[in-house]
Amino acid sequence: MESPHTYATQVVHTASQWNLDFTWPRMNLAQATVIQAWLDSLRGQAGTFRYTPRARTRNALTGRVLAAAAYAYGNNVKLSGWAANAASGLSVGHFFQLGDQLLRVTAAPVNADANGQLLVEFEPMLRANYANGAAVNFANPSGLFRLTTSDTPAFDCDTDGYPTFPSIIAKEAI
Repeated sequence: MESPHTYATQVVHTASQWNLDFTWPRMNLAQATVIQAWLDSLRGQAGTFRYTPRARTRNALTGRVLAAAAYAYGNNVKLSGWAANAASGLSVGHFFQLGDQLLRVTAAPVNADANGQLLVEFEPMLRANYANGAAVNFANPSGLFRLTTSDTPAFDCDTDGYPTFPSIIAKEAI
């Protein structure tokens, strides 16, 4: 917040939260009916659904675990599961999942250390504590989301008679 008089800035640090805003591609009536039923089943903001990022932002790594406990409000974790000094295979922008939380790599070393471990930085910060040995999912990460409105969006038909939905807006279910 910025004061209109002194221009002094005050920053309030709250936990980050993922937001989704997506539009469905052109579809036929049968597809629209299935999507409409799914949206109805969410009951507005009451229900939740899992969102998985696109394949190009994921990584095929498996068998990775926390090398040390990770704590709420932290934004880095020590991971193990690599051979000594092996290439990490991680890049900025890769998504991963820890518990039910979807996270995105903001910094990672190119190679693991002599113990097959590396420190990965990410956003948003953790919301829970995780024990040493907790599984880390790079291959199929997902996050839990809910619609931002209690109204269920319904489809309409465009000028060519194809069903169209309004933009669907959702946020991470915390």
